Amino acid sequence: MNESMIRLRALDSKTSSLRSLVPVIPLHVSWIKTLREALGMTARQLAGRIGVSQSRVAYMEQNEENLKISTLKKVAQSMNCTFVPLFIPNESLESMVRKQAKSKAKKMLASVNQNMALENQLSLSEEILKDMTEELISKSLKKIWD
Repeated sequence: MNESMIRLRALDSKTSSLRSLVPVIPLHVSWIKTLREALGMTARQLAGRIGVSQSRVAYMEQNEENLKISTLKKVAQSMNCTFVPLFIPNESLESMVRKQAKSKAKKMLASVNQNMALENQLSLSEEILKDMTEELISKSLKKIWD
């Protein structure tokens, strides 16, 4: 097991529980408004806390996905929250790497097979594909993304 895969699996372990949050977080609902209302705070009160107009708060609540990270952090702090920009993998990182490595190995094998077909030595073995995939993963993960 190489060092890259050990780090990848450790990160997978840390992020796997985050995937369960994705269905809980509706994209069409403003978190700013949801938290503000849960705290019993008016838009005017929030505006005063962050130093903007009430209409600006309404705009932020309607256009939350287009706000700058610095703005979201400021709004979060004003409600005693922490804003965390976060990438949540849709599947395990190891699975993504293995799929990509296998795809790269297939392309490499297809290229080799094209040359070998001319010589009547075509190689279609699933075992060769598996070996190539593992070799790509163990030698250099960076190469699989080309």
